[in-house]
Amino acid sequence: MLARYLRDYSPINLQEMRFPGFDEKREREIRRCVENVRDGHGTRKIERCPFCGSVERDVVFSRFEMNILQCQACTLGYSEEFPIDTNDVYSDRDYLPIAISDYQDNATYRKSRFGAERLSIIAQHLGRDQQGARLLDVGCGTGWFLECARAAGFDVSGLELGSELAGFTSDRLGIEVWNQTLDELPTDALYDVITMFDVLEHVPDPKETLAHVFRLLNPGGIALFFVPNLESLGFKVLKENSSLCMPVEHLYYFTETALRPVLKQVGFQIVDFATRGMDIPDLYSYYRDILDRPDAARLLEEMVSVLQPIIDGAGCGNHMRFVVRRPA
Repeated sequence: MLARYLRDYSPINLQEMRFPGFDEKREREIRRCVENVRDGHGTRKIERCPFCGSVERDVVFSRFEMNILQCQACTLGYSEEFPIDTNDVYSDRDYLPIAISDYQDNATYRKSRFGAERLSIIAQHLGRDQQGARLLDVGCGTGWFLECARAAGFDVSGLELGSELAGFTSDRLGIEVWNQTLDELPTDALYDVITMFDVLEHVPDPKETLAHVFRLLNPGGIALFFVPNLESLGFKVLKENSSLCMPVEHLYYFTETALRPVLKQVGFQIVDFATRGMDIPDLYSYYRDILDRPDAARLLEEMVSVLQPIIDGAGCGNHMRFVVRRPA
C-alpha cells in the first residue's frame, strides 16, 4: 500500500509554494480582509448549522476573535460570522494585487504542477473528446488554470466575483470572465466541465451554488470541486494557524460526512473522491518561520514526499477532491 501511495504522489516544490515569509504574508492578508469587513458593512451571526439546522455546535478554533464552529450533528464546519456584503472582501482595492502576488507570481510552476494534475483528473472522467468541450472555471482568479485548459483544447470561460480581478483576467487572456454569481450568469449555454477550486467554502449558500452548477452542466457533464478538509492533519495540528483558516473568506470547513449527502441531494453522482494536501508544506513553513525551529523544518522538508502521500492516502489531506457527474 505504501508503494502505491508513493507512486501516485506528485512532489511539491516547497520553495515555490512555501517561500520564506509565507505565513506572515498570509496573516497580513487575512487580517486585512477581516478589518475590511469590520470597517465596512460588518457581519451577521450564524445561529444554526447551514446544512442541517442544528444549534448544537462546538468552537474548534478562533482567529481574530472570530469563531470557527463544528456542527455536532452533521460535522460541518462554518464561521460563526458571515460578511453582510462580500464586496467588502472581494472588491477591495487591495484584492487584485493580493491575488496577483498569491497566484500569478508563480503561475509557471502552478501550471506545470497543479494545472497538469487537474487536467489529468478531468480527462479520466470526461467521457468525450476534450477538443472544443466547454469548460467554466468558477472563481478563476488570475486565470492560470484557464490557460492550461485552453492549451489542452477546451473552449474556456471564467467567473470571478472580484470585479477588478475579473477584468484583469478577461483582458489578459482575451476570454469571457463573468463578474456575477452563478444564479446571475447571463447565458443559457451549458458546460461539459465546471471547475471550482477552493471556491465552495467562500459562498454563503453552498447547497444553492451546487444546484446552479448542476443546472449549468450538460447531461453527462462533470464538475470538479476542491474544498478544505476540516478533518485533516493540517487543521488538527495548526488549528487557527492554518493558512486555510480565513474567517471572512472561508465561511465553511467541510468534512466528507457533511458534503457527500448534499451532493447527492442536488442530484449529482459522485464518481471520484480523494484527499490531497499541503499539510506537511504548511507545517514546514510554520516550524521554519513562526516557531523558529529550523531543525524540525529540515526534517519535514526531507520527509515531505513520504509523509504527505501517507496523509493523503489516509483521507487526512487538507483538501478534499470530488468529481461529480450530472446523470445523462
